[in-house]
Amino acid sequence: MRIRYAALLLAILTTHAEAGPLLEPGIYRLSSEAPQVETAAPPAAGEIQQDLLATAIPDAAKVRYAFVSRDPGAAVNKLVFVTDAAYRYDINSANRLCPAYAFPDWNERSEAQPFCRTNIGSADSEAALAWTERGFTLRWADQKTLIRTEQVPASRKPTPDEIGACAVGGVCAPDAYGRSVHHYQVTHYRDGFALQAPRPYIDVFAATVDTPVYRSAGDGMASGTLAAGRYAGVLSRGAEWIAIEEVAADGAATPGWIRRDDLAAGDVRIPQQATTDHLRFVLVVAPADDDQAVLQAIDILDATTGLRRQILRDIDAEPLSAGPDVVQLVDANFDGWPDLSVPGYAGGAGPNATRNLYLFDPAAQAFVFEPTLSSLPQLAIDPATRTLISASRGGCCSHATQTYRYVDGQLQQVASWEESLSPDGEHLQTTEGTLRNGTMKYRTRTRTLPADWR
Repeated sequence: MRIRYAALLLAILTTHAEAGPLLEPGIYRLSSEAPQVETAAPPAAGEIQQDLLATAIPDAAKVRYAFVSRDPGAAVNKLVFVTDAAYRYDINSANRLCPAYAFPDWNERSEAQPFCRTNIGSADSEAALAWTERGFTLRWADQKTLIRTEQVPASRKPTPDEIGACAVGGVCAPDAYGRSVHHYQVTHYRDGFALQAPRPYIDVFAATVDTPVYRSAGDGMASGTLAAGRYAGVLSRGAEWIAIEEVAADGAATPGWIRRDDLAAGDVRIPQQATTDHLRFVLVVAPADDDQAVLQAIDILDATTGLRRQILRDIDAEPLSAGPDVVQLVDANFDGWPDLSVPGYAGGAGPNATRNLYLFDPAAQAFVFEPTLSSLPQLAIDPATRTLISASRGGCCSHATQTYRYVDGQLQQVASWEESLSPDGEHLQTTEGTLRNGTMKYRTRTRTLPADWR
């Protein structure tokens, strides 16, 4: 640990980002200048305090650079310190710096997402970050250590009143009875980083196993390896390849590509009963706890050759019971082409489940994710009326439906119905909506329930 002595520690460098913007993505360099720290409270009576400024980065980490990603959709920064390959994170030792953090409000560390939290707990072992758009400071809790206690002798004799006050109330005049002065050393752990090179990192790839890296997408032979436990900035993520940059200890960035099929070790492939004349579908899952599985992908194969025609990844879904009937074929937009429906989320209130809908694009010969339909709970497709009906429940006493229709290829709401019970249980309110001349018109009726219904 390198110590910096400071006569005065003034001002505050920055505020933490819960009240400000996220960090700009890119490569950050450790500043050679000692960061300022917030003004400390005056020492208590009988105390003398010496302030020291120490580095927050453990010596063993040998960090000079860090890199940051920013996910605009999730409003999350991920921060990786480029540590020495021999560095080992141990929260109970001097090596308490986690190699990677996520913030703000992150508390979801797992094997697949090995990002530590910050600015949440109050433990001394937990790092805290303060940041602006183009710089950040790492700090640990200040450490206050008693150095020595100085006994200052009395300079005069006590008066009779002072003798009584000291004997009865314990209030003893220092200049009449002497006093103790406690000398403390307060160590402030701080390191500052400034943006050196903006880079459009949208995420951070964390290698859980040794991962082949290719010079370009489509290469048949890997040119290197991202070692297990190391990280890379993600530039883009497709269904087949991930574009990355590896940041070295000297801040140099090396581009590369990761083939997503190389990450599928341990995944289970389950052929689906749903088929078309030309396509077959394979469910790809990772086993999880309680006989559940995590949906990894839907592999779409040519029915004749068995070769891949398309693969759907990054599907937002809860763990599911994997079987041959997970993928369903529907015609969600009534164009005569089969679309895909796969599970989404349960929805919290029980029946408010969603499904992920992928509409077939005949021009591109590919399935395309449809976010609006995928967000509608309890979606029912009615081919007879060419409508889609979404139903939802808000607790025991509130229910609703929305009806949609495709008009000139665009999804449009054409009707709605909502019914809710008043808090006192005496009235039932019903609101109906109808599309008229391109605008939804609503009518609300309230009726008093019979006494025996309450």
